[in-house]
Amino acid sequence: MNQGNINELEKVINSDYRNIAGIIVQKNNIKLYENYFNGCTAETAFHVFSVTKSVISALIGIAIDKGYIGSIDQKLLDFFPDYMPKRGEKTAQQVTIRDMLTMTAPFKYKSAPYTKYFTSESWLKSALDLLGGKGEIGHFRYTPLIGLDILSGILTNVTGQSLLEFAYDNLFSPLRIGITQNVVFHSKEEQLSIIKN
Repeated sequence: MNQGNINELEKVINSDYRNIAGIIVQKNNIKLYENYFNGCTAETAFHVFSVTKSVISALIGIAIDKGYIGSIDQKLLDFFPDYMPKRGEKTAQQVTIRDMLTMTAPFKYKSAPYTKYFTSESWLKSALDLLGGKGEIGHFRYTPLIGLDILSGILTNVTGQSLLEFAYDNLFSPLRIGITQNVVFHSKEEQLSIIKN
């Protein structure tokens, strides 16, 4: 990266992208660029939200490579033999891991039911209860959280480890990412405040 490109990049970020905290560019183990913006530093903790989807996708791939999951074309509900779909629910039984990864699984809500979902006793059961309905499999439907909880449940069931343990052993540790604990919310207010900040 030449200095002219760097100056242009930083100018655009500072004027148009107030949500960027930092950028690191690395090639062949050589750091080419590192800078932080909008009051952030290398030590600043901030929400990464949708990055989680990429992490979960990578973990599904690792689980397939290690033989925990046979294929992304396996039906989701096969991984939850104790879960009973609501009476008359037929669509959820056909949804595959692929449908969840590509966000082409239908759900039984018009707008995300965050309050009900975050305050439920089991996010996984709540997510499974919302799966299916009259929607059609194969049509894109953005699902920021619910699909991830189902995929996380699959990983936990097939590996016998918590998601954090499996991720640490197979992804974070090899990449030298030091994550040692989950973030735990103790109330609905705590969860909802994190979304607003």
